[in-house]
Amino acid sequence: MLTLGLALVVLGLFGLVLRGVRRLRPGTLTRPRIVLLQLALVAAWVFGGNLLGELRERSVRDAWRAVGDEVSASAKTQDEAPNRASVELAKLASTLGMRIGPRSATAAASDPLADVGLAALGPYLDGSFKRSDDRVERAPVELRAWLLLQDAPARAVEEHLRAAGRVEWGPRGKDETLPYSPSELTRLHAVLTASALERMRAGDPAGASSSLEAAAALAASLRGRGETLSRVVAAGLDRRLLGALRLLDPVPAAWQQRLDAIEAETRPAGALAGESLELLEHVRRPDTTLRGLLLEMDVGPPLGEGRRSWLGERLLSLCGLGVPLEQLASAIDLEQQQTQTSFFRYVQGPLERPYMRLAAADYTLVQARTASAVAAGDSCGPAPLPAPSQVAPWSALAETGEPLVPRLARTSAILRAELELTRLVARSRALRAQSRPLAWPRELPGAASQACPGRRFVAQLSEGQAEIRLEPAAFSEQEATVSFRMLGR
Repeated sequence: MLTLGLALVVLGLFGLVLRGVRRLRPGTLTRPRIVLLQLALVAAWVFGGNLLGELRERSVRDAWRAVGDEVSASAKTQDEAPNRASVELAKLASTLGMRIGPRSATAAASDPLADVGLAALGPYLDGSFKRSDDRVERAPVELRAWLLLQDAPARAVEEHLRAAGRVEWGPRGKDETLPYSPSELTRLHAVLTASALERMRAGDPAGASSSLEAAAALAASLRGRGETLSRVVAAGLDRRLLGALRLLDPVPAAWQQRLDAIEAETRPAGALAGESLELLEHVRRPDTTLRGLLLEMDVGPPLGEGRRSWLGERLLSLCGLGVPLEQLASAIDLEQQQTQTSFFRYVQGPLERPYMRLAAADYTLVQARTASAVAAGDSCGPAPLPAPSQVAPWSALAETGEPLVPRLARTSAILRAELELTRLVARSRALRAQSRPLAWPRELPGAASQACPGRRFVAQLSEGQAEIRLEPAAFSEQEATVSFRMLGR
């Protein structure tokens, strides 16, 4: 009803203007002519707006093609169907109390021991993978006890991931829901990583490498998916993996191929071009209402991570405001059902479609231009690159928080810099092991950074220790680990 109400307001104001003209010049406009002019205004909006939207959508496609392979060419057009590896993995994970499959899957039974044992899992791993030296911290006692109790099912998951080949989760559902649970999959990855750290402490580097190999296979199932969220989750998992790998001594030679795969497949922004075209198609049909589009495009406010644009907030306030996060999916589904009614098909849809197309085209065009500017800039500077342009003030789809594209470029640069550091750590340990007497290399082969052009990794030796550090400084200590000290155990 929002669109109809706005249309009536506009037509009413236009009618008042025409009526004023008629009073000043009675012979100029008759009542039938006023009605015809109002109908002409509606027709001009519907047909002219859609024509303008079509032209803007062509500009979006051209802008993404101009970005280059770094962002656009790696986007998958369609995710593979779910395979046997993912189905079996979901079953095995359920024995650990984790439901990594879709929402429709049978929920895993609640386990109070798991809740206690895994409560400290996240903080423990965050502290471990961000370490600037190679000491392996002892896991909390509750976590160690849970890992001991769940050793058999955890090893079954590990062996499956190492032997089953690539895991394919399948495409998103009709309501755009993911075919896996990001939070539960992240927790499973954390269990594998924590198990690897415990094996390091027990003096079992081969077992630790096996656990990390399984963790790498789990992250690989997300790196090339067709949505940005999956790629961002994969980048976070790979950063945790690299942090654990820097603590492993020695690193088996087979890991070089896995690190090559991480470097080749990691493109957090690579799905943006495909998602932009999906959005344009979404509003062209359209498959949702204007309110539904606003709810779909900005989940930050329900998560407490930002505010909507002024215009977006006003439009939602005219039709019931937003909804809490737990009701968001059902609210979006209701808006999609609204598109099946006759009222939407003949009244609401035609009136909303031009604005939705123009707003979506403007939003994605800004993303493409920003991606082009970011690709030509330095994402390793003291702060993320600013967006070169902003969404038009008449659009309700404006980004009110940190711009997405520069943030994704920063994420990619951080991951690649940490991957380079991990390679150099493994290489330095191998060179030290080959030397007689044992000595750290003074020069680092391949120390020029590709992730951060103009910077290089340098080695500093002191009292049997070696530190590898990226210079000049890039990122803050809280953002990334680009300095690492090896104690020479």
